[in-house]
Amino acid sequence: MPSSRFTIIRRILGISFKKPLLMSLSVLLATISSLMYFVPYLVIYKILKVLFLHSESLSGTSLISLSVIAVCSAILNVGLYFGALILSHVAAFETSFDLKILLAEKLAKLPVGFHLEYGSGRQYQLMDSGISNIQSFIAHKLPDMVISVVYPVAMILIIVAVDLRFGLAMLFGIAIAYVFHYLSMGRGGAKHMMDLYYDALEQMESASLECIRGISVIKAYGKKSSAFQKLDKSISDYTNMVIPYTRNWEKHMPWFFTLVGNIYLFLIPVAILTAPSSFDAWPDFAVRFLFNLILAPSLASIIPKIGRIMEEFMRVNADVENYHTLMAAKELPQPEGNTTADNSTLSFEHVSFSYKENADYPALSDISFTVSPGTTTAIVGTSGSGKSTIASLIARFWDVENGRITIGNMDIRDMKINALMDQIAFVLQNDRIFSQSIYDNICCGKECTNPEDVINAARAANCHDFIEKLPDGYNTIIGSEGTYLSTGQIQRIVLARAFLKNAPIIVMDEATASQDEESETLIKEAINRLVDGKTVVIIAHRLNTISNADQILVMENGKIVERGNHNTLLEKNGVYSKLWNTYRKTLDWHIK
Repeated sequence: MPSSRFTIIRRILGISFKKPLLMSLSVLLATISSLMYFVPYLVIYKILKVLFLHSESLSGTSLISLSVIAVCSAILNVGLYFGALILSHVAAFETSFDLKILLAEKLAKLPVGFHLEYGSGRQYQLMDSGISNIQSFIAHKLPDMVISVVYPVAMILIIVAVDLRFGLAMLFGIAIAYVFHYLSMGRGGAKHMMDLYYDALEQMESASLECIRGISVIKAYGKKSSAFQKLDKSISDYTNMVIPYTRNWEKHMPWFFTLVGNIYLFLIPVAILTAPSSFDAWPDFAVRFLFNLILAPSLASIIPKIGRIMEEFMRVNADVENYHTLMAAKELPQPEGNTTADNSTLSFEHVSFSYKENADYPALSDISFTVSPGTTTAIVGTSGSGKSTIASLIARFWDVENGRITIGNMDIRDMKINALMDQIAFVLQNDRIFSQSIYDNICCGKECTNPEDVINAARAANCHDFIEKLPDGYNTIIGSEGTYLSTGQIQRIVLARAFLKNAPIIVMDEATASQDEESETLIKEAINRLVDGKTVVIIAHRLNTISNADQILVMENGKIVERGNHNTLLEKNGVYSKLWNTYRKTLDWHIK
């Protein structure tokens, strides 16, 4: 449902005035600056009245006094506006900092499902350019917006007070000019046009980010890549939206600027039609006409400025609306107390889960199993059977719909997220490392106060030796000066994180996949040290790696169809046996 204009204004001003004292002072200075702008015109009006009506009372002293007033007001106009900008800039920088912190904290509290649905491109756009646009609006445009409100009000009051006839003539010319301005925005108006523009721009930015992240795939497949096709379509949609609007704008906006820049022409026919027949009334009529003739050209700078400010207002509304949408997103419920589990026994009790409401086929259906401390449970099955969903639910990336997941007989929904994460260490096949030092990458998610702990974790993960050979050892920045790591080295850095965290529960997603023989041997040695005495859940793809697991769960269509150890499951000659036989065939495969 589209937001009303009142809601839009309230939202934008609500964010803009998060620093109320600074912004109130900025608005006050901008208002006084706006009023100072018209003082020289009033001085001119005073001089014209003296010249035409009371020429005998004009003296050098009074002329100098009026000139000083005009000059001082002009200086105040510039000085107060500069002061308003300084205050608004300080408020904008502080507000931008606060918004990014609040947004980052919010993102950390949202379930993974929201991130997948909302899209990383949109989140990045809001965190980066979106908040930057809000910052720019507060710093530059908000004082100008105050001026754009005060200017026309003050001008209308002045021109109506001086002469209603000439005032109405100028207002008539402005009204005609804005007819062309309205036509330039198309049938839906400025807000509709801005909504279409920013939606197309957002889709293009999101597709661009996706292409950058998958540039290796793009280069390999060229235009056949779906990501490239998505980018190509988003660019076409943006072009198809912008070009017709631009042509419509080119058709009508020259008329708008021409009328605004020559608004004085509307005064001439009014002056001809309303000129007094009495000679005695001509001086007063001349004063009013000349004053409006002098004042009219100032509209050529004021009115377009008002139009630009209103466009900026509508433009920043898209970013403000995205910010409010994200901040209003439903977070994972957090318990009031700070409770911890008594032990590391992990249990699924009749758990059912769907990624979308009212899904025809749930991702998991009535899943129950227990993993005791010191034991390993492997989860196997074909793609889409629900293996990774189980791992995601353990970390509470989503909340279960039915049933419950417990650690030490405590429902994980009754644990603080930080307390839950302290219980679990993840070792994923394609885990992420950052463009930071090796030391900081190992410390990811944990405050490291003792460097010796980091080194010991690296030794346990079989990565200390190659780290020592890097240009700056543990201080080497990954990606700097051509320093990159192989997949095997990255996997051992990830294992070092898990060793440092020393969590009682380990969740692994086939950490030895896609490794060369030497790396696989080193990784297996490290894993054996890591899981010793832990509660271990392995998402298995290579069945030979889990043949010694205490318990193997066989998944099919979101259900556990078989369970037992390796030998027991082979004797059943069921689903697991078929998977095992298929896997054995892959070991004998070779290129003809």
